[in-house]
Amino acid sequence: MGNSLTSNILAGENDVVIDFWEGGSNLYGWTIGPTCLDRIPIFLTKNCCQRVFNGALREIDVEAVVEGSETNLREKMGDISNSFLGYYGRLLIPERWVCDHYREFLRRSKTERIFSPTLKIDLESRVIKTHNYKLEYEELVNTLPLHYFLTKAGLSSQLTYTSAYILALVVKTRLREFTKFFIGHRGYLLGLVVSYRETPIGRIIYAFIPLSRESMKAELTNRAVVELKKLKFIEEPIRLARSFYSKYFRLKGYAREVGEFLKKYNVFLAGRYGSWSEISICDICQ
Repeated sequence: MGNSLTSNILAGENDVVIDFWEGGSNLYGWTIGPTCLDRIPIFLTKNCCQRVFNGALREIDVEAVVEGSETNLREKMGDISNSFLGYYGRLLIPERWVCDHYREFLRRSKTERIFSPTLKIDLESRVIKTHNYKLEYEELVNTLPLHYFLTKAGLSSQLTYTSAYILALVVKTRLREFTKFFIGHRGYLLGLVVSYRETPIGRIIYAFIPLSRESMKAELTNRAVVELKKLKFIEEPIRLARSFYSKYFRLKGYAREVGEFLKKYNVFLAGRYGSWSEISICDICQ
């Protein structure tokens, strides 16, 4: 379950991938005319995922800068040392946008895909019910958010999460490429700003706002832009803006016992969301 990188690496010709909609994975990106734009900045710690990136990787030097208090930053962002947010130093990025590579990988795959919202997962009967389908399974690999999967299966858990609002802007900036700024200033909503790569119309900047609850999109976009200008990170005009609400931004709680329980029903957990653990793209491709 889940049209994720993990699912599509594991799935064979005779398997079925089920998800809500085709662009459900963050790696799918946003469609911009004939091309796409990545929803999040991707950094790899080593040369990996040959099936997806075909070895087309570029080595870069990523700098990390803390603006303000580290104590305030930890209160806002938590421990990010074991997630992609905290990666810095000598890293790799794909030569093209990750969404280009990912979509091409999906096109090459012969796996059948069904897109329909899940209504119920019956573990005893080994049946998945969606709005349009009823599917029986012999073995189920879940890469959807585990918290969501358990809800649909009628199970409770101690798993929790925090959310974030992520804004991508193509703008003029004084910031160096591939620099991460962790914002520890009091009164700022921004937690992380990533100066990523050049586009034909300007540099793409990613702004992360950790949330305790969902807020109005327009309010957060305006606030983020104001704070980015206040920090002198961006200049007018904003040439392109895209944003999304990441419900399962930081994962909390341990899923090992849940995973052992689900194995009794031939359900296996995989991927970052599915296994509820901070694993990287390189971990997924192993």
